[in-house]
Amino acid sequence: MLREDDPDVAILLAQGWTTVAESWGARLAVGQDVAGLEQVADAVASCGWRTVQLDAGDARRIVDLDAACAEDYPWTPASPHEVPDVDELAARLESGWWAFGAVRVDDRRQLDCVSVLGPRDDRVETEFTVTRASVRGRGLATAVKARSILVLRQRGYRDFGTGGTAANEASLRANLRLGYVLEPRWLSLRAPQGPGAP
Repeated sequence: MLREDDPDVAILLAQGWTTVAESWGARLAVGQDVAGLEQVADAVASCGWRTVQLDAGDARRIVDLDAACAEDYPWTPASPHEVPDVDELAARLESGWWAFGAVRVDDRRQLDCVSVLGPRDDRVETEFTVTRASVRGRGLATAVKARSILVLRQRGYRDFGTGGTAANEASLRANLRLGYVLEPRWLSLRAPQGPGAP
């Protein structure tokens, strides 16, 4: 697994190695103008959802939603995902992590999307974001991530990170819409197989 700008990538590809998966990372430095983020965060209200901050008491709902969608996660060596343990997630949400979700306006118990974030030395990093299969494509994940950025910006955070697999084009588009800037991709390479392989 190498970054695409690693000189060894060209050498290995010339030797017959193949790219079997791609992952991406992106960074966002939030400035003063957040009108665009506010518009995105509020856009789902007209469709019947609210974006809200969740807490440790919501850990079971978060894990249940994540587990229901676990088979839908595109997998690469650089971007694996495991459904978190309820107690462990609750403890993290009590000690520095954050979670934001999209809930039905008419039924706050119905959690349809969630984004969980954790602190790093130099940024706030998205741990995972998941949307219920039946309501994908409606902008919920984009709205939830926008809300998380807005709330955490008010608390003094300015630098954010996220990432995923290239196979999840919807996630990539959503983050680019929020202003994230892509870093060099990570490539998972496989050695040539069969007779004559080095």
